[in-house]
Parts: sequence; C-alpha cells; structure tokens
Amino acid sequence: MNREQKRAFVKNAHKKGMSKKQAENLLKITDTAGNTYTPPQPVNTGDKVTLKVDVLMSKKNYDIMNPAYKEFVEKSEGIVFTAVQEGTKLVHLEEEPRWLFWCGDLNVVEAAAKDPQVSAEKEGE
Repeated sequence: MNREQKRAFVKNAHKKGMSKKQAENLLKITDTAGNTYTPPQPVNTGDKVTLKVDVLMSKKNYDIMNPAYKEFVEKSEGIVFTAVQEGTKLVHLEEEPRWLFWCGDLNVVEAAAKDPQVSAEKEGE
C-alpha cells in the first residue's frame, strides 16, 4: 500500500468513527510487507496441531499485537491443540477459541480420524 492509499484508508476510517490513532495501528497490524510468507497447508477440524511459535514471534508486527495474544503464543510452545476450521485458510483452537490463526502458522501433529460412514456416503454420490 503506497502513502496515498494509507492516507485515504485513515481518512475513510476516521469518517466511519475510528480515531486516527486506531486507524494507523490497524494499518500497522495488517501490513504484511517484510514478513516471511508461510504457505497454506491443509488443516481440518479435529486435527491435532501445534503453533509455529518462532514464526509467529518473528512477524514484524508481533510487537504491537494484543498483549494477551502475545502471552498466549509465548506460553503455547509444544502444546497440542485441536483445530476447528473457520474458513478455507483460517483456524481457531478448540481449547482457546478467542484467536484465529492462518493455517500456515500451524503444524499438524496428528490428522483427525476420518469417519468411514461419511467417506462411503461421499463415494456413493
């Protein structure tokens, strides 16, 4: 996003009731330029996953993230969670549904067991 686009974003956000400071902070959080890209990987509901803590902490906007989020990430090293799919690429953790994660920022430790009846129904269609 260039300078003109950033100014327009802040101006538009201010018109909609957001303070200038809040809009600027939102721009910082959503600015991914300079971050290393983690490619998506398939994560399904029920999969056992761990967070890629080092990847999350190395993101350039990590310092300005919510302190509760940072505390959660830092305490999650090596802990196995159950994934719940929110969309095609977003996942929340069943044990801590407050936070959404990009599927590329998770390691699948154990894939969810497939229900044989559901698989048979799909094959019969």
